[in-house]
Amino acid sequence: MASESTDRLNQISAELAGILESRIQELLGAMKAAEQATRQVVSTEMEIQRYQHLQEGLQSEMADLGQQTDALRARADEVRAQHTGLTSERDRLRDQVDRFERDVRESDAQIEEQRGRLRGLEEESESLRRENTDLRTKIKTLEENVVRMRKLREELMMSISGLSQQMASLNIGAKE
Repeated sequence: MASESTDRLNQISAELAGILESRIQELLGAMKAAEQATRQVVSTEMEIQRYQHLQEGLQSEMADLGQQTDALRARADEVRAQHTGLTSERDRLRDQVDRFERDVRESDAQIEEQRGRLRGLEEESESLRRENTDLRTKIKTLEENVVRMRKLREELMMSISGLSQQMASLNIGAKE
């Protein structure tokens, strides 16, 4: 009996050792699982912190980008206003250039008209110069003719006077 009891005790002890061994194995498995879960939790928490820092950085960057966007919008509005002003100025200058071009065309037309008149006046002047030259030649000829006529008249007058004296002396000689 004692041996039966010992055997039975040994058997119970072996069973208990088996149960203990299986419980230890389960405990080790549970610890490994808990350790792995803890690592995952720590890893997840670290990742959460990293994402929170990343989120804070991105939010800060978004705020900066928002400010930059506002500044760029203000600059865009300013550029639009400046563009509108420059476009108005360009249109005004184009109108002014168009007026100047019209004035130049009108002036060119007037210049051409005046050149035509000038050519006409030059031709008329040249014609008048030729006419004056012809008239001077005629005047010179007439003056020469007048001088000859005066000389001829003087000669005739002298001749008439000489003839009158001769006739007077003939008449006086005949009366005597």
